[in-house]
Amino acid sequence: MLFILVTGCEKWYTTEDVSHISYIPEFILEGGEFISIIRNDSMEFEDPGAEAFSNGEPLHVYSAGEVDVSEVGVYTIVYAAQNSDGLIGAAERVVAVTHHDVTNVDVEGTYIGTVWDPVQARVKKIDEKGLYECDEVMGFPGAEMRGRFVILGNHELVLLHGEGYFGTYAASEGEYTLSTLSWTIFLTEEPYEGIDIPVIWTKID
Repeated sequence: MLFILVTGCEKWYTTEDVSHISYIPEFILEGGEFISIIRNDSMEFEDPGAEAFSNGEPLHVYSAGEVDVSEVGVYTIVYAAQNSDGLIGAAERVVAVTHHDVTNVDVEGTYIGTVWDPVQARVKKIDEKGLYECDEVMGFPGAEMRGRFVILGNHELVLLHGEGYFGTYAASEGEYTLSTLSWTIFLTEEPYEGIDIPVIWTKID
């Protein structure tokens, strides 16, 4: 299955010639934006690659990032391309290396936070191999910090980096059971940079 990541379908107008339109590169990630692999000491990761286009014109794609299939964790590969006007676009692929097959693990449901005033969050599975979306990762009333996390097996998870009302936050390790989730929000943007907030969720539905 192919996923198209549009990093900027908006048009860019130059000041020298108002009739000139420049299109920020768009990407197609072969194999999708999320890949999950069971830990294996005897194999190497083969990047499926990506294509980039600017208004239909193919562009050269640069990539950065490595995946160690022998080490459980979450890895990121970044793809970048530049159009003829110098505008740069980027797309990201998340690769999870898991302890075991996590397709039968299901932590989808409704949770309530235990750090602030009670706040409910809905957790939805968006890939059968362990990628989830949570509509409120911080658990603070009105924070609107939507985010994603990856199940690695053996009760380990990784909250992916994201952003929301309080700015950007870094990726962090966490834990799960069939009835609880926990992670830490590490804020990385002023004026909240350096603040870390442990969050614990209890499943209610």
